[in-house]
Amino acid sequence: MDTSRGADRGYRVTFGADGDPRTLAVTYGTRVGSDAVAVWRDDVEPRLERSEDGYERVGGIRATTYQGREAADMEWYATVDGTRVRTFGRGFLLGGGRGFSLRWTTPAADREEPASREALRTFLRTFRPAAD
Repeated sequence: MDTSRGADRGYRVTFGADGDPRTLAVTYGTRVGSDAVAVWRDDVEPRLERSEDGYERVGGIRATTYQGREAADMEWYATVDGTRVRTFGRGFLLGGGRGFSLRWTTPAADREEPASREALRTFLRTFRPAAD
């Protein structure tokens, strides 16, 4: 598990095993804006383009709801330690400029494997932000 704090993004905890490209990252932000799609498009994606080797978005940024809250999904490819990976990201707003992002990263070749799909479904079904 890795934890980090960024001045403009809040706190991030990343779960995964050393040397294994499969990770779950949970980011909490305190200044994320009021439009989930705009957050991915205007804040997150430009950072990914600068920092992720081989960054390539898959499809469009999709507005959705998650646990009754405004949310948006985005997927992308990148290269991590020589492995092509694919990340599914779901960002959702809590109100008051606060929000979360959940990111599930797997080797691109394993993306459709039943275990990978089930892990993503489980993360999305069971994650709960702390009560205010």
